[in-house]
Amino acid sequence: MDSQLLISKEKEANLQTSWKIYKLHWKTFLSLTGFIFIIFVIYFLLDLILSTLGIAPLFSVDSYTYGAGSIIASWLARFPIYLVYLLITSLLTMLFMVVPSLYFTRNEIITWKVPYQVLIKNIIRYFLAGFLFTVALTLGYLFCIIPGILITFITPVYVNKITCSKMSITESFSSSFQSVFRSKNTFPFLGLQLLAVILYLLVTTCTCSIGAIIALPMLSIYVQHMAYNKGILN
Repeated sequence: MDSQLLISKEKEANLQTSWKIYKLHWKTFLSLTGFIFIIFVIYFLLDLILSTLGIAPLFSVDSYTYGAGSIIASWLARFPIYLVYLLITSLLTMLFMVVPSLYFTRNEIITWKVPYQVLIKNIIRYFLAGFLFTVALTLGYLFCIIPGILITFITPVYVNKITCSKMSITESFSSSFQSVFRSKNTFPFLGLQLLAVILYLLVTTCTCSIGAIIALPMLSIYVQHMAYNKGILN
């Protein structure tokens, strides 16, 4: 594809440039949405089958003790499936931020296969990075809430550093905090990021979640682009 169609990270981050970048990657984002939907359907069917098997004994002539045991067994079988589903969807959802991170770093169109190749190649790194982030986020919201909010704001920068740098996971985490909260553009970055999230939520809510198919990639592109514009990422 003609390199003149590429939008460099030095150009101003706005709705127009984000839309142009999205159009270059719409197939990549659409395939990602499709994979997430397929995973959801598989999980829904498995959960439905196990739930049905769990409550079926309640309608038989057997005692309710057997029925209660069946429900507990069904729940125990469904819970690990839910954890696997949550893990897979979390990793796939993260790829919405990985795509623009790779685009701005490599300055090339990211085809639909690339994010999955990157994920598989670095699956342990992403898993451990996600585990660290989840623990920190949970503790942050449990203690005074504000630390959890601050950690939430570093998400796009953290994903970028995990994807595009060779820093260790802990270094990426601490570096993300420093990049965001020691920058002279901290408040503009946080404010615009918050505004972008609010706009995403409005679009998603008003379209019964259908608009998220485009709004989520646009949000990811814009925030990553803005991080470069504000000097948060370099």
